[in-house]
Amino acid sequence: MAIIFITGLSGVGKSSALIQLEKEGYNVVDTDNGYVKSIGNEGVEERIWDVEKITRLLEQYKHSHLFISGCYSNQGKFYHYFDYVVLLKTDLNVMIDRINKRTPHDYGKSPEERAEVLDSYENVLPLLEKRSDIIIDTTNNGINEVCRRLKELV
Repeated sequence: MAIIFITGLSGVGKSSALIQLEKEGYNVVDTDNGYVKSIGNEGVEERIWDVEKITRLLEQYKHSHLFISGCYSNQGKFYHYFDYVVLLKTDLNVMIDRINKRTPHDYGKSPEERAEVLDSYENVLPLLEKRSDIIIDTTNNGINEVCRRLKELV
């Protein structure tokens, strides 16, 4: 049984991959929904994984396959639970275009959030690349190809 962690910045295809994998019958969890909490960090509010909720989730699925996604500053504390850490990434222009066109939510469209997205591309993405087992570039790969590569890991 495998737990595959899919990470990456906003607009790279994490949610789309989970939707497709769920349609194919796989267990999936988008940790953006119900698994985070806000904390004060040097006067700035930061959303991080709720340690208790994530731990319970991972214990619940330790005997079955699970695709889990998210991108939070404390995710590294859980890497030992994952069989693979998979980074989805794409070119900046493609990422911005996807953010502009998506409809499930509006994150990344306000000037403040856009600044966060750009800052993350410059400063967070290199860190994610160093800590990932596998990197899938979604710039020219459709969702079927991305999911095919993810399913190979289970």
